[in-house]
Amino acid sequence: MSSTDGNVVPSSIRLALIILIVKALLAIVAEFAVRVFPAAPLPFAWGVLTFTIPSVVIPLLIANAFVRAPGAGYWAAAVYAVLSIVLHVVVWLTPRLLQNPDIIPNPDPFAVARFMENMVRLSGIALSALLLVNIVRPSAREWIGQQERAMSARYYPARRVPTLAERSVWIVPVTAGILTPTLVWLAVQRIVGNIGFGDAMMDILLEHLKGRGLLLDLFSMIPFAVLGGVGYYNTGRMSPITLWAVTLGGLAGIFALMIPLYYMGWETIYNEVVGDEKTTGALIFFFTPLYCLATLLGGMVLGWAATRLFRKGVDDLIQDHT
Repeated sequence: MSSTDGNVVPSSIRLALIILIVKALLAIVAEFAVRVFPAAPLPFAWGVLTFTIPSVVIPLLIANAFVRAPGAGYWAAAVYAVLSIVLHVVVWLTPRLLQNPDIIPNPDPFAVARFMENMVRLSGIALSALLLVNIVRPSAREWIGQQERAMSARYYPARRVPTLAERSVWIVPVTAGILTPTLVWLAVQRIVGNIGFGDAMMDILLEHLKGRGLLLDLFSMIPFAVLGGVGYYNTGRMSPITLWAVTLGGLAGIFALMIPLYYMGWETIYNEVVGDEKTTGALIFFFTPLYCLATLLGGMVLGWAATRLFRKGVDDLIQDHT
């Protein structure tokens, strides 16, 4: 029986699942190792919230998604692998970009902790790269496609079976939701606060390690998560062009409100205007994601209208399975 038979999980998928579990276990070991060895320098010592969500919960959720929704699990693993590599590189590189880095004493009292930190970063990069290599293998893509077709035939017999590429539509809004708050924050620090790139990155990194930056990211994710969920649900219902137009229109609607308001919110914190009300930023960060739900809907409607106008009804919104 071939390795790509629908009833046989190929080695590439099995190895990907093992890597996800190993990454979660490695994060747990790295977190509790600092309780035994000398106190580790930041950013090795993670906060509980910042540690559990991206390092443990997300890999385990992705592993579970391979069973529940293979197409979503496939793309989630691919995106997670890329973002994990980038994050490990950023965390490793940021302290080296500081304008006034601390002088490491000789002998270094944190030598063991620094060595452990470097090993964790290198291990994370290696595991994420290995995960990505296994995900893009043809046997993995073929097995995922077989599972998607089988699940669609079982649960949605009247719906067109979406391609694996269509199942990736939710990646764009979710990735944008992960990056947008941090990139706007970084831009304000550089433009308004005149803070060096390394120092700005370190400030953002420390706020995420404390959990406050992560909570802001999670709350800001609300409209992006709604858009991603709508896009994933409608794969196989809408034509690909309409689906992407609605998704990109919704994304533009979110950006149109979130980026300028977040810039304004951070500007009240980093500017030097005497008497500027700093609590304005807190109000902006609380209400903006909720208001973005309205602009999201408007952008989705405009995207849908654009496809109906320019394609003149060639692509039906719903394609029945015949």
